[in-house]
Amino acid sequence: MDKLTRPAAVRLGPAPGLTARLFPARRPLDGDRRALLLWLPGASLADGAAAVAAERGELLAEAGADVVALDYPLAPEHPFPAGLNAAYEALQALAAAPKRWSKNVHTALFVGGEEGGGNIAAALTLMSRDQQAPRLAGQLLLSPMLDPHLGSASMRESECGGSECIYAKGWKAYLGSCANADHPYAVPMHASRLSGLAPALVLSVAGHPLNDESRRYAAALRAHGGHAHDLTLDSLAPDQALNPIHDFLRDAARRALSLPD
Repeated sequence: MDKLTRPAAVRLGPAPGLTARLFPARRPLDGDRRALLLWLPGASLADGAAAVAAERGELLAEAGADVVALDYPLAPEHPFPAGLNAAYEALQALAAAPKRWSKNVHTALFVGGEEGGGNIAAALTLMSRDQQAPRLAGQLLLSPMLDPHLGSASMRESECGGSECIYAKGWKAYLGSCANADHPYAVPMHASRLSGLAPALVLSVAGHPLNDESRRYAAALRAHGGHAHDLTLDSLAPDQALNPIHDFLRDAARRALSLPD
């Protein structure tokens, strides 16, 4: 990728609004189609991982998306559903005026996130389906954090899952109450109805603690009749992740923008 540029700070929705960073697309998709991606950064639902978020924003812009990386409220100060509700508000703002962000009327709307942000992105697809708006072209999940049980083989092999694990701490802070562990928007992996969701690309990394649940979620989407492709990469470095993400954005935008209104 070229030398990184400082992203523009923007606000979404009515004042005071939500703050975000805008990374304009740096690679064409297909014809005049554009992909507008609401990106949810975050490591463990209680950590925004700002440095990694900037790297991911640049990666996704290089892959062809106009990226709006949202600074959503984090646990423990803001447990579920605060972050999710803020993300849905931001998604509605993008859907209301996509040309403002992509500079093009032929714009398909995507959601995406990494680790804890991947949890919220997956939940947004459930909310959008249930509310019947906004219409999403796809969901892009990078090593999503989806299962509070933390009992997968990849968790054990990474020596994660104990009470001092960052993911265990993140789940505890995010859920707040044990009752929230039964809410499908809080734990999309446990949702009983995963049909009718936006097409998904789920990327995970070999040896990552969240690798198994990433692949399991993609399998669950397919079992419910959804279009979901999962890949396990050696890393999420640009030389491995750029082409799969670009191809997903291009193909999903093509399908979405070919649908009749």
